[in-house]
Amino acid sequence: MGNGVICIIQARMGSERLPGKVIKEIKGIPMIVHILNRLNQSSKIEKTIVATSTNSENDQLVEIVENAGGTIFRGSEDDVLKRYVDAAEQFEGEYIIRVTGDCPLISAEVIDTLIDKFLEAKVDYMRVDVPNTFARGFDAEIFTKEALIKAHKEATEARYREHVTLYMYEHPEEFTIEKMEAEESWNRPNYRLCVDTKEDFEVVEKIYDALYDDNSHFTIDDIISYLDNHPEVSNINQSIIQKDV
Repeated sequence: MGNGVICIIQARMGSERLPGKVIKEIKGIPMIVHILNRLNQSSKIEKTIVATSTNSENDQLVEIVENAGGTIFRGSEDDVLKRYVDAAEQFEGEYIIRVTGDCPLISAEVIDTLIDKFLEAKVDYMRVDVPNTFARGFDAEIFTKEALIKAHKEATEARYREHVTLYMYEHPEEFTIEKMEAEESWNRPNYRLCVDTKEDFEVVEKIYDALYDDNSHFTIDDIISYLDNHPEVSNINQSIIQKDV
């Protein structure tokens, strides 16, 4: 009997600052495929799904994921909350990990730790503590299907429909919520490892150039060690301001 955990990666081709970034190639492989490969290192995720919209601009993304052996779900472009509900119901997830398509250094070690802590705590929602203790780019959230459906039923504002878990963590009186802070060796809030701009992409490319060897198996510890020893790399995107929700 499995643990009921599925991972849904939110991804689309539209991006204001770096259009088409989810399929931008690193070492000749599209970014979304690297994310899938890294998530496949998890010992606790039972199924990983890329959830995109039905808009035709995402057809190329769908083709790339399917050619790489990945699973696709297509739903609403703007109502991402409903897209998640529909995907969770189709793939029968009891617990849902949410990851975004702009985190090509996502860590299976972090996610497996998050799953363990979440199942032990028996809460509705838990997230990796970004950006206070973890670097951006290791972002992940986990929540129960029940909490997702409740948010879907109660959240009416457009921003809640666009940002899947915003209703949950803005209504702590309705949901039990916890965050997972980074252990000391992973505590690097000053690093920025998501991809939103060309500077972000340059940082990720340099990390892959240094650590990637025909697979995506290098770990969060490898990444942190590299950046600790190469401050000139982590400094490339230090001036980038994160967009507000």
